[in-house]
Amino acid sequence: MTSRRTSATSVAPSQSSAPRFPDGHHTGWARIWSLGPGVAAGLSSIVGAGLIAVPAAVLHESGGAAALTWIIAALVCLPMLMLFRDTVTASGHSADPLRETIRVGLGRRPAEMVPLMFSMVVVVGLPSGSVMAARNLAAIMAIDVPEIAIAAALMAFAVVVNLRGRSLGSTVERVGAVVLVIAIVAVVAWSLLHPSRTPDVVPDIPELALIPAGALIAFWAFIGFENLTFLARELPDPRRDFAPVAIISLALLLVLVLTLTVAVQAQSSQVDPVTGIVDALRSTPWGGVAASVLAAMGILAITLNAVAWTRGVATIVAVAATERILPRSLAVETGATPRRAILVLSVGFTVSLVILLVRPDLVVDMIGAASGVFVIIYIMCIVAYVRTAGLRVWSVANLALVPLMAWSLIASGPRAIFPVAVFLVAGAVTLARARNRA
Repeated sequence: MTSRRTSATSVAPSQSSAPRFPDGHHTGWARIWSLGPGVAAGLSSIVGAGLIAVPAAVLHESGGAAALTWIIAALVCLPMLMLFRDTVTASGHSADPLRETIRVGLGRRPAEMVPLMFSMVVVVGLPSGSVMAARNLAAIMAIDVPEIAIAAALMAFAVVVNLRGRSLGSTVERVGAVVLVIAIVAVVAWSLLHPSRTPDVVPDIPELALIPAGALIAFWAFIGFENLTFLARELPDPRRDFAPVAIISLALLLVLVLTLTVAVQAQSSQVDPVTGIVDALRSTPWGGVAASVLAAMGILAITLNAVAWTRGVATIVAVAATERILPRSLAVETGATPRRAILVLSVGFTVSLVILLVRPDLVVDMIGAASGVFVIIYIMCIVAYVRTAGLRVWSVANLALVPLMAWSLIASGPRAIFPVAVFLVAGAVTLARARNRA
């Protein structure tokens, strides 16, 4: 795969605070240490409100095959990770590797739609996920605080953190990721220390037929690695470090959902698809405390997700503005904080929160609609990747995912209206701006 470099997108790799060696690369423990911020950003990009709810839903669908289902879903993600890796590797120092790949594979106009599409999906997806996490917290802890107020505070925190600069956002992600992992491992260990039954992690032959339905649900828990391509410049060496950072992040999330699954199986064979994990923890001694910790971790997960995605999307919006794809008023100097882009996104967050304040019943539909936009973007990326890389192992593996993605979009019914509308609006705006530039 080849790419063209332009002065508008050429940026120097970000510097790391870890010690460097004469050849400019980290070695040994210094290299492992240097991957820490990237892994935190990667985990923050994919972890969200689904961390608490999805394992119970997968267990409800797959039964004793749930653990195997999660492993298969993670393996299904590998082709997309390799696509994103090759995207970063082939794009040189491009500030938006994903857009560069689509530009080479599909042309300039489709590529210019990408920043706007991500902007429109993130202003719907993040507030909806925040409301869902707030709803779980309010239900579990029985607190008398409106869920929309919790969600608004969460989104405001993400905006303020990013307005303060990349350094603070990276610190929040590192600290939050450590707290998240430790807390979930602790509540899972507590559940396993007080089992009601032996966890059923080895599936029976009939249960193997349940894996496809469960894997489709589990797959969406891993959405978000494309944001890591937006933040790739923060890695010490994006070309070399992207793959290990992405794989470690995927492995961490897989460990978290597997342990949560086993914790539920240790308590009951009948699992509610929504509250299964909370019900399992409540059945243990001091179960109320354990459930509250888990609910708080759900809030922390979506907070980390909001911080990472706000920074990532604001970055590509600012870069697109620098290249006159979006209004020049959103452009910033290389390495500067894209404050205007962040504020524009915050306006979108506010609109979505107001809609959910009036119509709280739309939260699931809005999450589903946002997922549909990701499906369209993924299909665009895969087609561009196949056209540039040719029929190789990873490109063919990605191509095999297209029918599954298209089917999930069609099966979503009326929710598919939003992603189609986003695609059409992005295309119309891109065409209009192209005419203005001409």
